Amino acid sequence: MTDTDEARRKRSEARRKAAAARSPEARSEAARKAAAAKGPERRKEAARMAAARRGPEAHREAVRKGLAARSPEARREAALKGAANRDREKHREAVREAIAARSPEARREIALKGAAKRTPEERRRAALKGVETKSPEARKETARKAAETRRRNREAAKGEAPG
Repeated sequence: MTDTDEARRKRSEARRKAAAARSPEARSEAARKAAAAKGPERRKEAARMAAARRGPEAHREAVRKGLAARSPEARREAALKGAANRDREKHREAVREAIAARSPEARREIALKGAAKRTPEERRRAALKGVETKSPEARKETARKAAETRRRNREAAKGEAPG
């Protein structure tokens, strides 16, 4: 081992011992001083490096703590800012994927909750809008299916077996 290697080893050993001897308060004070001395770019870089070292559970916990520390106004402002910067088409695609990933029971439950919140006027408007966008053939097909369903329900109410 050369002299410089030996000197470096001794210095790092001395630093390690000094750090171990410091109280938690002294360590946190030193960390605060170092953070205050960093510029915004250096702070961002340190945050990126820390995030890369953390596991997913530690990341989730840090996010939870950060959100809990924010005021409702700050949370709302962040949500609005995120919504303003969001690409509409990407957002729609993400929503479609999330809906497709749900089970049929979950989709049905969500649809029922949404329907319960609608007023009769809103339901009427939505139905008219749906009819306007359909072709005449699609409207006829929908009417035929509805008539078939009513017929089956009538037969089931009478106790007849469907034919």
